[in-house]
Amino acid sequence: MQIKQIQNKNEWEEFVLKQPITLFVQSYKYGEFYEKMGESTWIFGIYNNTKLIGGSLVVSTHAKRGDFLYLPYGPILPAENKKEALQELTKFIKKFAKKNNYSFVRVSPFIDETAEIKKLFKKAGYRNAPIHILAETTWLLDIQKTDEQLLAGMKKNHRNLIRRCERDGVKIEKTSDIKNLEQFNKLHEETAKRHDFHRFSDEYVKKEFSVFAPDKEVALFNAYLPDGKLDSSSVIIFYGNMAAYRHSGSLGLDSKLPTSYLLQWEAIKEARKRGIRYYNFWGIAPEDAHKKHPFKGITHFKKGFGGFQKDLLHCRDLSVSLKYWITWIIETFRSINRGFK
Repeated sequence: MQIKQIQNKNEWEEFVLKQPITLFVQSYKYGEFYEKMGESTWIFGIYNNTKLIGGSLVVSTHAKRGDFLYLPYGPILPAENKKEALQELTKFIKKFAKKNNYSFVRVSPFIDETAEIKKLFKKAGYRNAPIHILAETTWLLDIQKTDEQLLAGMKKNHRNLIRRCERDGVKIEKTSDIKNLEQFNKLHEETAKRHDFHRFSDEYVKKEFSVFAPDKEVALFNAYLPDGKLDSSSVIIFYGNMAAYRHSGSLGLDSKLPTSYLLQWEAIKEARKRGIRYYNFWGIAPEDAHKKHPFKGITHFKKGFGGFQKDLLHCRDLSVSLKYWITWIIETFRSINRGFK
């Protein structure tokens, strides 16, 4: 096996899109987004002779708590010889990080958390990270079904609220025009203040949207009450065989017409129309989460649409220098303060 930097974006894109579950955060466009945010990116491939069998998009992260390399939902490992592939990539990236003065490497692979996988990463030198970056307890829905089948798989309350919103005149509009994000960001900010959660900045949302908009791989869904007032809004990314419920906000102006239910239903139907298989509701609270967990409230809403839970391997860190422990202390306290522990 060899590790090589991939310069040909199309080679990597073809590989990512052939995976059983396609991840927009591993696309080369997501690397372009990070570069717009002032960071550096690389794509490192794992080759068996000349065949690309794995690898990852790697992004730099510069923060007050420390500088590190991050593999968003990476690395992608081959079905066979996972151990050898991970060890070779780890040796390569640790050397690369040390040479470029990063204090550690952080990975959060989109791999089921099993005893075997945990052992594999431990042997390669990784330890549990004090926080997570991307959702690790996720909720997915297979949408390759009819409307009737999808509605039947929902909670009765969800079906009833969707039908009520349709009957009483809630309107859903879809757009890929980035200009409409200004309205979304105001609603997003109001929602974050009301529910006291940490939100992505306006710049973050806009730049992420901008890299997927040219190929219409992202859309903004707005839900309006019968009187024309904007009540809820969501950014959905459509990539390969997966649609991701990425950002959202809701004012809940009319308790009898919770527009978010119809909005999600229209987003699911749009994803299915595009030939997509999975709708990713993103993060939910684990089964044993305490009452203060940030995702506790939204979990019931997401699960009610039907689907299945996917528990991913917890974020892992590979220490490169003693500076890592400064980051570890800061992030441990941050995780406790945000209610994840």
